[in-house]
Amino acid sequence: MHRIAALIPILIPSAAIAQSDDARPRIVVTSASTIPSSPDRAVISFSVHGEGATSDEAVRALVTKRDAIEKGLAGVFGRPDIRAAQIGIAEVRGPDCNRNIYGNPRLSTGECAIIGHTADLQMEIRTAAVNEAGTMVSLAGRLGATNPRIDRFFLAEDKEIRRRGVTEALAEARLQAEAIARASGVKLGGVLSVSNLSFNGPGPYDEIAVTAQRVSAPPPPPPPPPVAIGLKPRAIETQVKVQVVYAIQP
Repeated sequence: MHRIAALIPILIPSAAIAQSDDARPRIVVTSASTIPSSPDRAVISFSVHGEGATSDEAVRALVTKRDAIEKGLAGVFGRPDIRAAQIGIAEVRGPDCNRNIYGNPRLSTGECAIIGHTADLQMEIRTAAVNEAGTMVSLAGRLGATNPRIDRFFLAEDKEIRRRGVTEALAEARLQAEAIARASGVKLGGVLSVSNLSFNGPGPYDEIAVTAQRVSAPPPPPPPPPVAIGLKPRAIETQVKVQVVYAIQP
């Protein structure tokens, strides 16, 4: 179901619009239409952590873990589109090192000697399998991902929904203007102007197709199936808001 709301219908006399180029009395109606739609895309994010005595060892550990996560996800969910967001390598010093980045620099000796390195990779999955997104998070966590989570659900394309919302909002604006005109004892004239007050937001994201095809299981013993998370995402509410200015017939 969709919702239509009429907001701030007002009758403006000519004295109130003396600054306007057109000083005719008018009726201004603002109405909004909200249309809920099931999301068809999900964004999942997680990070991969690696440690080692040297930066190379930390990166190798990270790559090994990342490959295992990607292979495990592909074995259950086809080949989801997994992208890297950012990567960083950090030096690790002992707990007694008082190293303040805003104070005087310290040499990497004594208590501040480098004892290891960490590597962290931020990953992101965009998938059309919205109902399986929770299970993908579950499996990524089992395979060693750090802080796997669903970031958001969204619509890949909402142009048709917005067009429908504009039509419904304009129809509601007309009904409201007619009611105001009757109650005010005036005759409603034609439309002087229409403004779209909606925020369209960012454009559609890349379309990611995730198939249901399964690859053959690894040699025995096979891993247990991922812990399924029954997930039905809440509807995406697309709101269209318009302002219509009607003339008042003499």
